[in-house]
Amino acid sequence: MIRYTTFKYITVITALLALCACQHSPRKEYFALNAATSETTYNHNSTNIEKVVGIGPLSIPEYLQHSRISYWKTPLQLSLLENQYWAEPLEQGISRVLRLHVQAAHPQWRVVQFPWRSNQRPAYTVRVDIQRLDAFRDHAVIEAGIDTIDTQTNKIIASKQFNARVDSSSNSADIARAYSELLQQLANDINNMPSLTRQ
Repeated sequence: MIRYTTFKYITVITALLALCACQHSPRKEYFALNAATSETTYNHNSTNIEKVVGIGPLSIPEYLQHSRISYWKTPLQLSLLENQYWAEPLEQGISRVLRLHVQAAHPQWRVVQFPWRSNQRPAYTVRVDIQRLDAFRDHAVIEAGIDTIDTQTNKIIASKQFNARVDSSSNSADIARAYSELLQQLANDINNMPSLTRQ
């Protein structure tokens, strides 16, 4: 009887300790890239579609292919922030934001995100190679290669290298804001490529 009571007591204490540990676990926070500036310029009226343009395929470095938000403590040391996560895979978030910005700038286009449906094959695609998208203690940078491809001939008709820098910090909200600003600048470069805007 004593042995049973002791076992029961230990079980209850263990359960209470586990419950306390769960209650005191740090809360996870999630952040998403933002295309808010496109919302103020987007034309909601019906528009005849002149062409279909695709964003993608898009590639990002291997060190960005995880859910944790990160910044570089030194040029050689990447720090993953505790309990700070992207709300979606970063690659998908980048494609989504670029598509929204390009669509807002060109309401007469239908802008689709890779992979697209077979019945939405775009006339032109914008292939984006994100070579770096890095946050540091006081700034964030992006370097990306952009190729415009004619899907009928499968030939590259224009190429461009894009680099930009904005102020930031090692705070997760600042990193999400800085990356969003960098992607807006990248989208502006895509919008101004003559190979896309010509008829």
